[in-house]
Amino acid sequence: MKKGFTLIELLAILALLGVIILVTVPSIISTNKTSQENNYKQFLETVETAAEIYIETHADNYENLKTTYNAVETIPIERLINGDYIDESITNPKTNKTLNEESGSVTVTNENGTLVYTYNS
Repeated sequence: MKKGFTLIELLAILALLGVIILVTVPSIISTNKTSQENNYKQFLETVETAAEIYIETHADNYENLKTTYNAVETIPIERLINGDYIDESITNPKTNKTLNEESGSVTVTNENGTLVYTYNS
């Protein structure tokens, strides 16, 4: 009696492994993409919160922004970094650059009485 697997058995195992790979790889890719999107959302929230705190701290300078609909102000990231509102070493997950390297800004817009913060890299 010979020991070992027949060609049919080996092909069946390979086919089963192929099906397992076809099922798991898209799931792993999807999970990775979702994680990257969540990291970027968290990054945006951090930058926009720093800008919000900056506006509140310097409320006298931004009174027009708070009271005039459609008013727009731009806050350079350097100003947030220099004022210690945000750490310069925070990295943008999309560009892999630190805030100090990107030199972006946050645009603040009064939309019907609500201040909306938008990061611009």
